[in-house]
Amino acid sequence: MSPRTVRFPASVADGVRCLLFVCLAGLIGYAYGVQHVEDVMSCYGWLTGHWRNVSNYTHGPLIPLIAVGLVAMKWSDLKRVTPQPVDHGAWIVAAAMVIFYFGVKAVQPRLVVFSFVILLYGLVLALSGRPLMRVVFFPITFLLLMIPLNFLDGVIGFPLQILMAKIAAFVLNATGIEATRIGTGIRSAVYSFDVANPCSGIRSLMALTTVTAAFAYVTQRSQWKRWALFLSAIPLAVLGNVCRVVGVALVGQVYGPEVATKLHDTAAGFIVYGVALVAMVAFGFLLNAPVRRVLDQWLQPVAPATVTGGNS
Repeated sequence: MSPRTVRFPASVADGVRCLLFVCLAGLIGYAYGVQHVEDVMSCYGWLTGHWRNVSNYTHGPLIPLIAVGLVAMKWSDLKRVTPQPVDHGAWIVAAAMVIFYFGVKAVQPRLVVFSFVILLYGLVLALSGRPLMRVVFFPITFLLLMIPLNFLDGVIGFPLQILMAKIAAFVLNATGIEATRIGTGIRSAVYSFDVANPCSGIRSLMALTTVTAAFAYVTQRSQWKRWALFLSAIPLAVLGNVCRVVGVALVGQVYGPEVATKLHDTAAGFIVYGVALVAMVAFGFLLNAPVRRVLDQWLQPVAPATVTGGNS
C-alpha cells in the first residue's frame, strides 16, 4: 500500500469534527429542549404550548417545516458552497449565548427563542462563512415568525376591530343597506352584529405574514418586490376580513340572522383566507408582469404605412 493512500490523520480529524458536532448538537438540544425557562417548561415546551393554545399561532408548527423546505429548495446551491469560516461568527454565537442567559434568568421565553435564531446565524458564519449564509439567511430569518407575539392583541387588535367596523359600515351603506356603527357594533334594520376580536384580522394577519413571506421568497427575485409582497399581508388581512364581515352582514340582511350566524360559525374563515390568498397570488403576478415592456410597446408610435404601387 502506498503511503499516499493512508489517510489516518485525516480520518482522526474527521472523527474529531464529528464528535464535536455531536457534542454541539447535544448542548443545543439540552439548552432549548430541556433547560427550564418558564416554570417547569423548556423553550421548546413553551413554544409548542403557545402554538396549541393561542389561536393566533396555530400555524406555528408549519414555520420550521417551511424553513426546512426553503433550504431543501436551495440544495443545489448548498452543494456548490465552499466553506470560508469567518472569525466574527464566534462573536455572534457568544452574543446568542448572552441573550439566552438573560432570557432564562429574566424568565423571558421569547428572548430564548430569539437567541436560537441568532445562534444559527453565528454557527453558519463560524463553520461555513458568508457563502453559506447568503443561501440560508432567509430560511433562518423566517424562523422569527414562529415567536408568539400575542401581546400585540391589545395593541393592534382593538384598532383593527374599529377599522373593520368602519369599513364594513361604509360598504353596506354604499350598497344601499342602511347601517349604523356604534363602536365595534354594526346595526341595520334586519341584522345587527359586533365585530369581535377574532374578526379584527389579527389572527389572519399572523398567518398571512407567514404565507406571504414564503410566497415572496419563492416567486420574486428582486428584494423590493419581496418586501412589497411581504408587507401586503396587512392590507390582505384587512381585505379578507372586510369581505367576511360584509358577506355575513349581507347574508343576514337577505336570509335572516340565523343563516348569517351559521355562516359566520362555519364558513366565514374560508372567505378570509380565500380572498386574501387569491389577492396575494394576483399581486405577485402583477409584480412579475413585464409592465415596462408592455408600456413601451403601447406608447411606441405606430409607423406610417407605406403605400406601394406601379406607374400608370
